[in-house]
Amino acid sequence: MEWIYTTKIMDVKPSTLDEGDDDCIVDAYVEVKLNETKIWFFTPNWRTYFPYSNRRPHHPYGIGETLVKNLIGKTIPLWFFFLNIETELSEEKTKKIMPLPKRKKPCDYIIVGEIINKEPSPKLPDKYERLQVDCGFILNELSAEKGAYNVGDYIRSEGRLDAYLVEEEKLTKRRDEL
Repeated sequence: MEWIYTTKIMDVKPSTLDEGDDDCIVDAYVEVKLNETKIWFFTPNWRTYFPYSNRRPHHPYGIGETLVKNLIGKTIPLWFFFLNIETELSEEKTKKIMPLPKRKKPCDYIIVGEIINKEPSPKLPDKYERLQVDCGFILNELSAEKGAYNVGDYIRSEGRLDAYLVEEEKLTKRRDEL
């Protein structure tokens, strides 16, 4: 089962701009409040959700700085995943997310958590698995070599927290399934 969280946007920092144009945000870092925790994530597909045009906005919230201002305080449904660089078994049996020391981006974290589910990777099922990890909230996906970890293991991982906006039609379908 995929975990989707309703979060409140606290801040937005554009990351890449198309040819340096402040109105043309390619990707961004977003800070949300999840339960009582504030976390930053990277959204690699910003233009999918908020297309832009120099002639007229394609999104009702506007483009560029106007869009960023209009997003603050909005509530959005998100699906979290973790692009892990380094993962190992953890002797620490806890569930937490901590900023990576000397992080270069606000979405760089160390997570410690319990593997609650695993399944074969859709692209390379003979080589990799996708893990669901509870680090205080559920990460829907963290990659690992096949057989390296088991459900119930605690792991420590460094990487980048990413999220996808869950579209309303998918939310409706999910509610119908429950």
